[in-house]
Amino acid sequence: MDSENNYNQQPKNLINIITFNVRAAQAIDAGIVPWVNIGKANEEILNLIDADEIVISEHEITVSIDYPLTNATSFHLFSSIGFSRKLLLIEIREKFLEISRIESVDILSLDLVALDVYKTNSGKIEITLDIDF
Repeated sequence: MDSENNYNQQPKNLINIITFNVRAAQAIDAGIVPWVNIGKANEEILNLIDADEIVISEHEITVSIDYPLTNATSFHLFSSIGFSRKLLLIEIREKFLEISRIESVDILSLDLVALDVYKTNSGKIEITLDIDF
């Protein structure tokens, strides 16, 4: 039975870490902030560095969210041209808006620092979120 369980698992290999840097709009020295606030993502996208850079070239990915949720969730995304930071941020924000209606999650208190990109042994791309609370 152990071999059966191991067969069904999809070991993952970290292949990339996608970061989010934003030009601080209200800072005197116009510094760089190394995260994006999920609740304010629409505004922060305007100052997102390399927003349109394609950071994942695959056309289908799975995004997994566990923290700070009571029940972990995942969702699939599809894109014919791959995924840019901006597209990923928009989709993640939309999912958190949906989640916040079901669970008590204050998205204004969540900062997205990075995305960890994994490739499973079957070749699928899975992303986990590095979130500061």
